[in-house]
Amino acid sequence: MKRYIFLIVMLLLTVIFCFSFIGKDTSKASDINSEQSLIYGVDDISTDLRSVTNLSKRQEDIICALSKGLVSKNAQNKIVPSLASDIKEDSEGIQYEFKIRDDVFWSDGSKITPNDIVEFFKELLKEEDEENIKALLDVYGAKDFKAGKTTFEKGVAISATNDAVIIRLNTKNNNFLSELTKPQYRVRKYLIMWGNMKNNYKKLIYSGDFSIDSINDDSMVLKKNQNSSDDIISNINILKDENVELSMACYEVNQRDIVIDPPETELSKLDEEGKLITEPKIDATYLYISNKENLPVQARREIYNDVCKAVASYKNTNNKTFELAEGSYFREDKENLTKVQARKVSSNKIGTWKKPDILTILGEDNDKNRSMCRIIQDWFKNNTNITIKYSLVKESEFKDDELRNRYDMVLINNDADILNKATFYSSFQSYLTGDQVKLLKKAGDDKKNDSYGELEESLFNDYDILPLVFYNENIAISSKVSQLNLDGNGNIDFTTIK
Repeated sequence: MKRYIFLIVMLLLTVIFCFSFIGKDTSKASDINSEQSLIYGVDDISTDLRSVTNLSKRQEDIICALSKGLVSKNAQNKIVPSLASDIKEDSEGIQYEFKIRDDVFWSDGSKITPNDIVEFFKELLKEEDEENIKALLDVYGAKDFKAGKTTFEKGVAISATNDAVIIRLNTKNNNFLSELTKPQYRVRKYLIMWGNMKNNYKKLIYSGDFSIDSINDDSMVLKKNQNSSDDIISNINILKDENVELSMACYEVNQRDIVIDPPETELSKLDEEGKLITEPKIDATYLYISNKENLPVQARREIYNDVCKAVASYKNTNNKTFELAEGSYFREDKENLTKVQARKVSSNKIGTWKKPDILTILGEDNDKNRSMCRIIQDWFKNNTNITIKYSLVKESEFKDDELRNRYDMVLINNDADILNKATFYSSFQSYLTGDQVKLLKKAGDDKKNDSYGELEESLFNDYDILPLVFYNENIAISSKVSQLNLDGNGNIDFTTIK
């Protein structure tokens, strides 16, 4: 009998012991679901944040939450100070002095110093892939250091004073400050350790408004740092979902507060309920029309006009996905109503040409191009006697000039960053005529961001490369969220969440 009583007592003690752990777990879950916490669904969580090479825009968001740069781009795409309080550029446009704010701290409470920032740039030159730090490689001596030909301290023109960081370039680069706003330039300590965040997140200190509180393959919890503003959210629980449909299913039962790019079929409903935020992205699509014998200028003009009609017709019923370019190569240029109207008139000029039975389109295989090709194909089927056939290929095939030349049209995805026209127009180089290449070089030699007008006019008037749409980021939000902004690089600014 005593034996049975003993067993019952032990069983009860075991149950009580287990319930004590359940109580703790419930408390933590309750904390995450409190009014001061948000649940954000993403398609992947990367534990390697050392380099941005393989990161998606949403994975870059994490770097932006955890760290700050010398400068940043706000939602209006303007460059504003961040860790720096003031920026001085010399008369030649070669040397920059960034005065570091007195009120910026690491997550452990220690002050962020100019020496910390210089050390970060040294690590960034070592660890980041060259393609991601072209602006930094413009610094005097940076390429030699990257190649192992000199030491950082003796050879690279990045230095610290008591209150500032001084950077000297080889030659003037009008895009230098714009480049410094990108996620890879956010200041991080012990950068090599960011290659394995799962093992190292507790050992690191962070320059941003948030720190990693926990991380595994399926979730990451960000916690507000002690020196961050009281106005920002306390916790962000980032959960990995297999796809956006799963994120939306969880959203419907109040298990997600933020879902990026919900399905198009959900946008109208979310908008009507006041649960949709639509933010402009720098992503855009342009149409290259081949200069073949059977496609003279009048043909290219009418093809472009019809493609624009197709896109406009789709937008009438799906008005949140993108914004019509209306002849503008940059979203900001749409404010120039005189130019917009002149280009509309130009593209509507009527002429004669022998219309083919079939027109072909080539594009890189991605969701945007897949949707765009279907939009164009359906409209031409219903409104013309021309059949549209399209092929979507991998990036390596898309870069094949011989393949591209077989098609009448090519969809080109580009970043419409008006602050960086040199990179924007240079990405079109393989499509340009000989005269247009000369115009590109002339504008590049001038080293001014506003020197590309002549090239742009040639592209439009000859109907070679033409603007189609500027994409939006659509974000489903719960009742906990009333405001959320993207910065000028398209990354979520978690400090704007209200």
